[in-house]
Amino acid sequence: MGSTAAKHTVVCRSGVGGSPCEWDRVAPRLAAFGVVGTAVPEHGPLILVGHSQGGVEALRIAAGQPDRVGAVILTSSFFPPARAGRSRAAAALDYVHHRVLYVRERAAGRRAPRPTWRGARQMAAVARLGIRPSAYHRLAGAVRCPVLVIHGDRDHVVPVAFARAAAAAHPGWTLRELRAAGHRPHQDGPQAWADVATGWLAGVIAGSEPPPS
Repeated sequence: MGSTAAKHTVVCRSGVGGSPCEWDRVAPRLAAFGVVGTAVPEHGPLILVGHSQGGVEALRIAAGQPDRVGAVILTSSFFPPARAGRSRAAAALDYVHHRVLYVRERAAGRRAPRPTWRGARQMAAVARLGIRPSAYHRLAGAVRCPVLVIHGDRDHVVPVAFARAAAAAHPGWTLRELRAAGHRPHQDGPQAWADVATGWLAGVIAGSEPPPS
């Protein structure tokens, strides 16, 4: 990948209640671009990968530290409800439906760690973005680096229509849908996910490197 790629830190952020081990099956492939971890170091260039509500956190970091972040990958991230040619009522029902499914999924995973106070605040912040899509798009519009959206076409928590609408609203973003993948495409099909993510990153990093003298 070249020396420039090796200097990055690849920061993987999970959704509320997620675990660092959920990245284990794709981390070896991401490691081609730098050290893979979950914490943001104080210095050095970053590649951010965010799942679900972790995707919103990745956008916040990228918007706040534009000089450090070289790329963002949103994997079945949160997106605000989108009409996509439908009525407001249909879009609102979609949003309510996927929130109910999210809460049900969290309740079913009682063995998973309960959300912390920080996690609860994140959930509240994301809920506000769901109610006010314009605030989400202002945040997304402040991100300068390339963004890749990888979304499962069978995501029952965040409808793929929401991802399509977000990508359409930000023409610089790249959207890739993974067939037969649900809300955790990096776990449902790690090889396919890594193929898409690393192929895209290779192009982004190569494009950011200065030409040889």
